[in-house]
Amino acid sequence: MHKAYGLGSVLLVLLSMGASAAEVALVTAASGNVKLQEGKAAASELKPFIKVREGDRLLMEGASRLQVVYFEGGRQETWSGRGALEVGNVSSKAIKGTMQPEIKTLPAILVKQLAKTPAQDGNVKTGMIRMRSMPPYDRLETVEKNYDEMRKQAVAGDLNPELYLLASYFELREFDKLEALLRQLNEKASETQELAALNMLYARAIRDAKSTAKQ
Repeated sequence: MHKAYGLGSVLLVLLSMGASAAEVALVTAASGNVKLQEGKAAASELKPFIKVREGDRLLMEGASRLQVVYFEGGRQETWSGRGALEVGNVSSKAIKGTMQPEIKTLPAILVKQLAKTPAQDGNVKTGMIRMRSMPPYDRLETVEKNYDEMRKQAVAGDLNPELYLLASYFELREFDKLEALLRQLNEKASETQELAALNMLYARAIRDAKSTAKQ
């Protein structure tokens, strides 16, 4: 009985650890001085397109700006100013400062693809699994049609439609189209922190995906 209880306790702890490690949101924009603190670890520079977990803290100093999209519910939060946030399951909360976010709910089809943005470590395993089970409505023609509609409705400077298309091209292994889209973005916009991060993220993801395919 004692051993069974001990095993059950261990399983509960492991399940709890797995749940707490789940990625709940994607940072889609970050400028100024923004840092990420994971657990008790020292805070480090926050880079755009990092996926964050429940309990992470986002520290903003000076005239900083941060945009986060939650995968469950599609809540997009845009924070500006100085303060500190704690990442929740479906929303953030300010734990320091008086900042108030601008809130917007994004379409589920957009959020679904944002969640498939490659990880910063270049891990493409999840994307490859999803690609094999993609339903017919996610084929290339539909993806590009969805993008056109999103772009028409988006305001200038909103990269969400492009993030949708980049993640979709990557999932479909349309690497030539993906690289062409990045070149277009580079030509249209001056160098920004987000654009530099996008270029680096997808260059590594494509390289790793091609390397994995050869194995």
